[in-house]
Amino acid sequence: MVTYTATHQKTGQFYIGSAKDYCNYMNRRGNHHVGNPYSDFRKDLQANPLDFIWDYSEDDSDERDFESALLEIYVGSKFCYNLRKEDRLTSETASLANKARKTTARSEECRRKMSESARKPSANPPHKKKAQAEACRKTALNKSPCPDCGMMLSPGNLAKHLKGTRCPGNL
Repeated sequence: MVTYTATHQKTGQFYIGSAKDYCNYMNRRGNHHVGNPYSDFRKDLQANPLDFIWDYSEDDSDERDFESALLEIYVGSKFCYNLRKEDRLTSETASLANKARKTTARSEECRRKMSESARKPSANPPHKKKAQAEACRKTALNKSPCPDCGMMLSPGNLAKHLKGTRCPGNL
């Protein structure tokens, strides 16, 4: 399972998601900004996709336990784009999501191209995915505490944490 975060560099807000493998993660990463902007995350992503930093971690699990744990911690904070379960499907967002799904009719040519694309050998062969996953694991093991709040973060995330508005010590 791949668990990912998309962090808005200017506001410090982040979205937490998961996908069953690296290919699905890349697909989601490419498609999150497509369609009707029925959430703040999509609105900001459609406004400028380059404002977002995407981080991911991969494990051998088939369950979304890590994503669920992160959502339990962060949902409800002012920096998390994800909504609480009871807020997710208000009538307005549900109707916008349904409308977006219904209006994405695909032509025969489009379906044929998608089918051909799915049959091609992966752009990321297994040995490359394995090397990427190993690099991520090694980076994740090098965690350091934040000097202000003590939160354990990887070097890249620590720099963002200290520069941004996510650290409680900076508030």
